Amino acid sequence: DYVQQQSALAEIASELGVVCFKPRYHGIGNDKNTVLFYTAEDAERNLLVDKQVFGSFRNLSDSIEEKGHIQVPTEKVHLNFFWSFENSDIDNQLNYDFANAGKLDLRSNRWRDILKGAIRFALANKCQRDHIAQTGGWGALREADEVYNDLNREKIAAFKMWHENIFLGNITFSGEQRLAVIAGKESVYKQYLDETIYNFSCSFCVAERDQKLERMIRAWNQDERLPKSGKDIEKITRRIEALGGFSMLWF
Repeated sequence: DYVQQQSALAEIASELGVVCFKPRYHGIGNDKNTVLFYTAEDAERNLLVDKQVFGSFRNLSDSIEEKGHIQVPTEKVHLNFFWSFENSDIDNQLNYDFANAGKLDLRSNRWRDILKGAIRFALANKCQRDHIAQTGGWGALREADEVYNDLNREKIAAFKMWHENIFLGNITFSGEQRLAVIAGKESVYKQYLDETIYNFSCSFCVAERDQKLERMIRAWNQDERLPKSGKDIEKITRRIEALGGFSMLWF
């Protein structure tokens, strides 16, 4: 299991154009086979920091090809990995059937897709954060930002690869659809079956239909008071996060 999983992680990193490496504490003592994942750009930047501080590329030098000229950073600080792997179950015990405190169940024949989906999802999150930072932050005026919107679609596709069955949903409804949702005649969920995802067509994604979340969304739509309570929407988004899902903005 160890050999197959470690080989798959390296192959997936190559397929996605990212870098994975085993830190020096990998598998030593209480470590549960940690593997760290970086974008190629962040990994190369960390190599340059190593060169400044230690005079050699060390750790990652065998993982990255030389790429032209790049300015050596003045800060001697490594950039963080965007995803990490370890063989641990929900009790945080070493277990080759699971990864990342039980968040990844590797017992099925889909275990490689589960790994790749989780890594793709984390990479899309990282790319979204970087895109926002590089284009003025969340306060910048945005319209039809298709780079960001396409990363939402990538997150949905990656989430499906990870969980196989997923559901898209909305929080706010209007018109006759709102009345149908309030009455319980229409679900807030729609199973994602690889159809085209249009901008603003959904506002969250989860791996299971959750009755509590659906009740919360129905109550949100039934409440006609204005302005709407910010605390109520925070409770809904926290519930989505507790289910392991994610919310989406569109531009």
